[in-house]
Amino acid sequence: MWILLALVCMVLALKTFSFSFTLALIPFALGCLCFSQSDRESLDNFMAFGFMLILIGFVVLIVISFW
Repeated sequence: MWILLALVCMVLALKTFSFSFTLALIPFALGCLCFSQSDRESLDNFMAFGFMLILIGFVVLIVISFW
């Protein structure tokens, strides 16, 4: 789950960048560290998890639209 932590850090860095460049460097550095710790297996797990979330979202959307 290094990839997920890296993405959370990058999003936090982007949000922080809107008001302070210096504070945004901290989550950006953490995100880079997490990306460097990840391997192919964690990327595959993250992609499979994301794909399942997208499928569940489409099913919920279809059920709501038919309701």
